[in-house]
Amino acid sequence: MLMRLLRVGACALCILAWMVGDASAQRRGGWGLKPTPEIGVRGGYDYDIDVWSAGGQLRWPFMRRGRIQVVPSGDVFFAEGSADWQANADVIYSPGSRGGVYYGGGVGFSSRPGDGEWAVNRLVGLRLSRHMYIEGRWTNVDSRTLFRLVVGWNMPLRRRRDSAEGIFDALMPGG
Repeated sequence: MLMRLLRVGACALCILAWMVGDASAQRRGGWGLKPTPEIGVRGGYDYDIDVWSAGGQLRWPFMRRGRIQVVPSGDVFFAEGSADWQANADVIYSPGSRGGVYYGGGVGFSSRPGDGEWAVNRLVGLRLSRHMYIEGRWTNVDSRTLFRLVVGWNMPLRRRRDSAEGIFDALMPGG
């Protein structure tokens, strides 16, 4: 019952984030300072079960400065003799307009032997640069809390509109 309530709550939060982002885009009348979606790779280490992981994610920003992002992701864990996986759907919030510290949570599904069930994620991260980040993830699955440290690299899916060449750059000789 609790897991069903958490899934419904996560879906409601995603829909609310989508509605808020869509409404702010309409009010603004254009893209303006809205960040672009990003796709990236990541690698990490799970300290509780002593395994390495590799995966990828998509960050889809909402609202004017992308403070709320929906982050579907997937990871493969390299345990001895097998490769287990986990799929996640997280929502993160960044109080700063240019990144920095962020936090969030979501749900996931783990295929690990004995687990094979829904998981609840909590995370806190730090954007180290425009593309690189480090993140601590706590996953509650099968009455256990597992901690994983992840380092990743993201790149935008399209060019930012507000990063176009300026008028003075175009008028410079040899430019």
